[in-house]
Amino acid sequence: MNSLQIGLIAIGAVVVAMLFLWHWWQSRRADRSAMVALPAQQDVARASPPAVAALKPSVASIAEPPYERVEPTLDVRAAGGWVQPVTEQNTEMRTEEISYDQLQPAHFASATFHEVIAEPAMSEHLPPPAPEVAPPPVPVKLRSEWPFDERLHVHGSFVSLSGEPFDAVPFVAAAGRAVGWVRLFRQSPWERYDPAQVSSVQQLVLALPLASRQGPIEAQDMDAWQFVLSELSTAQGCEARFHGFRDAPHRAAELDGFLAAVDIMPDVYLIKKDGGHWTGTRLRGTLEANGFRLQSDGRFAYHEIESDAVIFHAVDGFERPFTPERLRTEAITALRFSIEPVRLTNPLLRYDSFRQSLRGLSKLLDADLKSSEGELLDDAKFSIMRDDVKTAMDAIVGAGIEPGSDTARSLFG
Repeated sequence: MNSLQIGLIAIGAVVVAMLFLWHWWQSRRADRSAMVALPAQQDVARASPPAVAALKPSVASIAEPPYERVEPTLDVRAAGGWVQPVTEQNTEMRTEEISYDQLQPAHFASATFHEVIAEPAMSEHLPPPAPEVAPPPVPVKLRSEWPFDERLHVHGSFVSLSGEPFDAVPFVAAAGRAVGWVRLFRQSPWERYDPAQVSSVQQLVLALPLASRQGPIEAQDMDAWQFVLSELSTAQGCEARFHGFRDAPHRAAELDGFLAAVDIMPDVYLIKKDGGHWTGTRLRGTLEANGFRLQSDGRFAYHEIESDAVIFHAVDGFERPFTPERLRTEAITALRFSIEPVRLTNPLLRYDSFRQSLRGLSKLLDADLKSSEGELLDDAKFSIMRDDVKTAMDAIVGAGIEPGSDTARSLFG
């Protein structure tokens, strides 16, 4: 070790000693200042003038209870150890005047949980709650896995035994007036059968209405319907399952009575005022200029302008079909206009359109509007007729049949 290293060590030791002495001197000075300041404050408090003493609160108001540590506990009754000082300070109550419920937390004060939910504490400043109004009952709509109303139909389901698609055309042709529904694939939704677009299907369902305007279906007719389709299924390699035939005759009789009560079809006759007639060419031109088109069945059909849907028909007053040849050569003395509200969506609106169109035609053709009994139809008679339509449509809707739907068209076909 050389002289340089020894010198550096000596200098370092001297610096450390000086720092230690400086720290000891500062600590001693601070302790001495604190001991001198405490008696001075006590002297000032004793010698405070009356003005200063008046500004200070009373000893009783600032008196604080001695600090005492309270260990945490799960016993609710032990809470009096820390509730008592606060209560004495705020409300000046004695310990024995505090009830057990006051010592409990809020959620222990009630007897049970259900009482807390049933009768919540309400503030005195809040208004009482408004009485609850029960919501109106929601009508329960019948649900079915089939796309038609099972109450009003009997039906048969057909699938191929091989699991492959099969031709639905022979089944629909043999089913008479039954409505066909098909699935193009196993899990695809049901679609109304359209022979122009569909041929091979994965599953076919044929729904036969229990009644129509021709009356209820007889039991022997149902048996014949099942037999024909069963034989066809065997020949086509398909499996047939029939549903709803057990009480079908009883349901058919009830349905026929209901349909007869609500099947309203207003008829209005258009008759020339002077008892004369119209030429066929003039009549056809007037009708076609006002939205009518001649159909292949010999009736003039009125097409709605907005949707191009057929709303009502016009035929000869003597029930003879119109033909182009007859309209060119003969004169027409009367027309009969008929509307079927149950086969139309929004039947009341369509009835209003029916009435307005007839009023316009009566002015163009210089004719009167009369009922089937020969009575002149004025606004009051048309209003009564409209009320009858509304009553019948409300009854149909109440039975779960929507006017203008596939079900309504099949029942009133």
